[in-house]
Amino acid sequence: MKILYLCQRIPFPPDRGDRIPVYHQIQRLRKTHEVVVGSLAHAGTRNNAEMLEKESRVKVLAPDHSRWLQISGMILGFLRGRPLSLGYFRNSALQRLIDAELTESQFDAIIVFSSSMAQYVENRRGIAKIMNFCDVDSLKWESLARKSYWPMRWIYQRESRTLLACERKIAASFDASCVVSRNEAELFRQCISGIAVDILENGVDANYFSALSRKTDGINIVFVGVMDYPPNSEAVVFFARHVWSKIREVHPDARFSIVGARPAKSVLGLAPIPGIEVTGYVPDVRPYLAAATVSIAPLATARGVQNKILEAMAAGVPVLTTPDVAKGLPDGAEPLVFTAKRSAEAFARTLLDLIENEAMREKRAAGAVEFIRRNCEWDIKLRVLDALLDRVVKSAWRW
Repeated sequence: MKILYLCQRIPFPPDRGDRIPVYHQIQRLRKTHEVVVGSLAHAGTRNNAEMLEKESRVKVLAPDHSRWLQISGMILGFLRGRPLSLGYFRNSALQRLIDAELTESQFDAIIVFSSSMAQYVENRRGIAKIMNFCDVDSLKWESLARKSYWPMRWIYQRESRTLLACERKIAASFDASCVVSRNEAELFRQCISGIAVDILENGVDANYFSALSRKTDGINIVFVGVMDYPPNSEAVVFFARHVWSKIREVHPDARFSIVGARPAKSVLGLAPIPGIEVTGYVPDVRPYLAAATVSIAPLATARGVQNKILEAMAAGVPVLTTPDVAKGLPDGAEPLVFTAKRSAEAFARTLLDLIENEAMREKRAAGAVEFIRRNCEWDIKLRVLDALLDRVVKSAWRW
C-alpha cells in the first residue's frame, strides 16, 4: 500500500514524546508499504528531514515553519474563532505539497497523528483515513485552565472549548479514530459520543534502555523529559520548590538531575538550588537512568502514556509518579510503579520511604523490566496498527 503519514514535527531523532511513537510507527509501516511523511520543519530541524529520508527510505514533505508562521497562524485562528493550536500548525506550503502529492499519486490510506494535523486532509474523500488522536487534547487545556489564573485561564478554556468542537468534527470525518490508552479511550467516549475508538499504545525498546548496567553512587533522583513542555516544567518546579528541601533535610548529599532539551526559564532558575542539576540536551539519557535511585514523574496534567515512565521501567529504574499518571499506563503496569498524592508532604514522604527501602524498590523495578519485555516492545504494540490499517482500507474498498 501507499500511505501518507502526517505529523506535527519531523519524527527524527526520536527524542521527545510525540516523535517517539511516530518514528516507530513509520519504521513499522515502511517495511511493507511505501510511506510519504508530511510534517513541518521547525527552527533547527531542516536536517532532520534529510536524515529521516536517508535512514528510513521514506519521502518527507517538510516546509519551513517559522516562528512568524506559528504566531500569525494563531492570531488568524483566534480571529476566526478556531483553536490556537490548529493555527500554530497551519502552513500553506505544506498544504500545497500534500494536495499535489495526493493528486499526482494513488494513495491507499492517510494516517494523521494529532488533531492539529487533520486540517490538511479533513475534507479529503475517497481514501481511507485513520485519525490517531493519541489523547483527547481538549481535556489537557481544560485541566490547565483549572490550575491557571486570568488571562491564561480564559485562553486555556477557550482552547479547550474550540478544540473539542474540532475533535468531534474530525472524528466524524475519519474512517477510524484511535487513542493511546484504555483510560484515554474512556475519556474519548465521554467527550465524543457515537464514534468508535481503537487503542494504539506506545511501546518501548527494552534492549536499548536496559543496555547499561545500573550503578548508583549515592542518592540520585532523576526527571527525564523535554523541558519546554509546560506539564514537564511545571512538574520539576513543583518538586524542586516544594519537595526537594524535605529530601535534603534527611539526605543532604542527595542529587536531583533534570534531564531534557530546551529547559524553560522557570527550569533554568532551579539550577542554583543545592543538589540540583539542569542538564539541557543530552545525546543519551541512559547514563542518567542507570545512575538513578528513583525516577520521578510528579505531573499535574497527566494525559496519554508517559514515555518517560516506560523507558525508566525498561531501564530497571524504580518509578515514583502520581495516581492519575499511573492510570494512563498499559494494563498491568500500574502496580509496578510507586505512586503518591501530588502534595509536597505526601510525595516527599513516599520518596523518602523508597530511598530507605532499597529491597522494596528494586524488587518492583525488576518486575517492571520483565513486564516491559513481555508486553510493551514496539513489535508487540504495533501489531494493532497493522490490523487497523488492513481493516480500514478493506472497508473503504467495499464502498
